[in-house]
Amino acid sequence: MMITMVVSVYNTGKYLPKAMENLLAQTYRDFEILIVDDGSTDGSAEECERQAEGHENVRVFHKANGGLSSARNFGIEHANGDRIIFPDPDDWVAPDYLERLVSIEQQYNADLAICGHYLCKKGKTEVWNPKARPMSIDAEKAMEMLILPDSFCGYAWNKLYRMDVIRDNNLRFDVELGVIQDLHFAVRYFAHCKTVAYDPAPLYYYSRDNGGVTLFRKTLGERELSGLTTYERIAEFAHGTHPKVEEAALAALAERSLRFIGIYNHLGMNEPEKLAMLRERFMQNKKYFFASRVYTFKHKCAALVAIYSPSAYYFLVRHFGHMRESRY
Repeated sequence: MMITMVVSVYNTGKYLPKAMENLLAQTYRDFEILIVDDGSTDGSAEECERQAEGHENVRVFHKANGGLSSARNFGIEHANGDRIIFPDPDDWVAPDYLERLVSIEQQYNADLAICGHYLCKKGKTEVWNPKARPMSIDAEKAMEMLILPDSFCGYAWNKLYRMDVIRDNNLRFDVELGVIQDLHFAVRYFAHCKTVAYDPAPLYYYSRDNGGVTLFRKTLGERELSGLTTYERIAEFAHGTHPKVEEAALAALAERSLRFIGIYNHLGMNEPEKLAMLRERFMQNKKYFFASRVYTFKHKCAALVAIYSPSAYYFLVRHFGHMRESRY
């Protein structure tokens, strides 16, 4: 069974040698690597070519810049493998990354295999959501878990997808979404599954030093705000067929709106229409947020403050700590 690893590169060539060294050293040997240069402008294209030299199972493609979803879709369309996974160029993996994923899939005869990961941030490495043992999960339950902050999350780099499921259902990453495209893709894939296998062993090292949306990010632009649209599209997809998934998505939408209110005040932004939009999104979906068991009582109390005084909410979070770290 061949596995295709799609590595999407956009001006991240300086990280690529470490990533490729780990990917090429996999104990599972039936794989190919597709490096998709998404219109890099900083010399990363040349680094992609260097990393492919001497490796018959590594192919490099150069395309006009279209974003991460576009690059991953390109990889899907050129994949020869029976399975596909999407490691990022600025992260790294354990030697048995592929072997363990294949093993857990076969053990449970699953439609998808997921592994655990390390969260690497500011020189510290910690296991994200450690579990006691490998397990199989009903796909409906797994779809709901995708959206929970403390679950295995929707990342594309810790999931071994079946190419036949992707092709038979014409699944692609949504190029209109600026962030969280991988979660949106995963939810739609899970809808065609019966069983999901999860091995909590941390086989992937996810670096948060090069990205991610945190409370004190320096920008709050359209790309960041597009995450709200992602959760809306997930809720729309789940409406009428997957009620718990819809509720979890709307609760996450409310929480993200709330967190962005804090960012808005941290940045001292003077865009009242943007603040009004965030408050409206929260108010529209607050019942799902307050009904959710995912968010703490402290978090919900802070949310009540945010409704009436965003600046007071920012003060609480800034001085007493963010209530809950998001998956992105």
